Amino acid sequence: MRDDAVALLACLLSGFLLTLALPPNGWWPLAFAIVPLFVAVARATRGRTALLAGGAFGLSFFAVYVLWLPRSFAVLFGPAFWVVFPLMVALLALFWGLTCWASWRLAGGRAGRAPGAAVLLVLPVAWVLVEWARTQGYFAFPWGALGYAWLDQAPGQLAEHVGVYGLSLLVTASAALLAWPWAGVRPTPPGERLVDLGVALAALAALLGLAFWQGATLLPAPDAVAEAPLTALLVQGNVDPFARATSAARELEVHLSLTREAHAAEGPFDLVVWPEGAVIGYQLDTGDGGALRSAITASAPGAAFVVGGRAYEGRRNFNSLFSLSGSAMLDRYDKRFLVPFGERWPLIDQLEGLYRGVFGLFGLPLLASTSPGAAPEPLFTPLGRLAAYICYESVFPQVQRAMVAQGAQVLVLGTNDAWFGVGAGARQHFDMGRMRAIETRRWLLRAGNDGVTAAVDPYGRVVAEIERGVPSTLAAPFALREGLTFWVRHGHLTPLVLAAWVLLASLVARLLRRPGPAAEPEPPLAV
Repeated sequence: MRDDAVALLACLLSGFLLTLALPPNGWWPLAFAIVPLFVAVARATRGRTALLAGGAFGLSFFAVYVLWLPRSFAVLFGPAFWVVFPLMVALLALFWGLTCWASWRLAGGRAGRAPGAAVLLVLPVAWVLVEWARTQGYFAFPWGALGYAWLDQAPGQLAEHVGVYGLSLLVTASAALLAWPWAGVRPTPPGERLVDLGVALAALAALLGLAFWQGATLLPAPDAVAEAPLTALLVQGNVDPFARATSAARELEVHLSLTREAHAAEGPFDLVVWPEGAVIGYQLDTGDGGALRSAITASAPGAAFVVGGRAYEGRRNFNSLFSLSGSAMLDRYDKRFLVPFGERWPLIDQLEGLYRGVFGLFGLPLLASTSPGAAPEPLFTPLGRLAAYICYESVFPQVQRAMVAQGAQVLVLGTNDAWFGVGAGARQHFDMGRMRAIETRRWLLRAGNDGVTAAVDPYGRVVAEIERGVPSTLAAPFALREGLTFWVRHGHLTPLVLAAWVLLASLVARLLRRPGPAAEPEPPLAV
């Protein structure tokens, strides 16, 4: 029992340290804080211990890393969200707990028998497979993927080949190497352990050395702006996202004025991007919306426009981006990946009464549920085909991969991060989205209501950015790029490859384990 308690405390501390490895801190060596968890699972003689170790690690990680959530949603839902937040953290932690338990079982763990180093063949890949699974379905929430630790380091450039999931595997595989000398279930002479540690460190140095070297070869000269012959105007209106129902006309005028002033001072522009929901209370895609469309495009003559607004089809309403030229609407993209319990209420048609009752307990009205769009497709504009997407979708690699595979030449994000407030959420959102530029090798043009408004080059580097929280505009360089990365062409195979490895590794782990009496785990290591 004492050994289990020590392991759980180590996992709690490790989960906290891991938060510092990911954006916005980016202290990448702390990504290896996951090592004590791997050791705990390898030495666990009960499935419950493996489950609790993963759960404890997840509790401390998510309680800290997404602490901005209750601060943000409290503006929308009031103090009630502080009640929901612990449940959400517990659910997210359960994912990692179950991952550890399942890996323990697949590697041959049984009551009284620890799987030992065999689990290190399974757990690193199973972990990444679960990261992929957390981007799927109604309740998708991809925060906490380990691969983002490499974002501003040379290995991050390997995302063009393997995506963020491959970068996560680099973390977990490295952690497995470090865990290996301590993963045994039988006493090991000190000299033999030193040899094991030397071998592990040599293998780790070779793996990371190769990753840093190969990533560095993919980076061009620092001055990428010279390769950007086009200019986009990114508009940051900084309007109150919670007062839009009563201030639609004022918000429209804010964006029109900012665009006119920028055009007069810095124009002409090739592309103008207004953020998510910039035009609320008006319908841009109806026949009688021609005058409004003309007024918008006249604010920067000659430019292609991408404008955020709402679209309606019967009882359904969509969070959309519109492609405008003159008085015409050329194309529309409807957001597909919606914020669970923020934009979309799962099974709202079947459970509307239940939702109303829960909201009523806290004195809140039932918020409208946004309808999901169809499969991601590029947005047609006079400038070319754009990968235009909205807010939350920036953390779903499959969205941009699908659009670029269909010919999109630049990434364009319209977002409203004002509801994030002053916590770390907005910066995490921005930094995670920068990985999409590396994966696809496309420029990223990001227009945020209150920021982060920025231009990111195809290597994930921030080329231009304006202060958050002020009405402003950014004249951003960019280019239309061709060609498909390995990730864009083959990224859809990621879950199949990971699942196949987990199954094969489970079989190998079982074959490697010799039958025999159950072994007692080693005592905890002296620190």
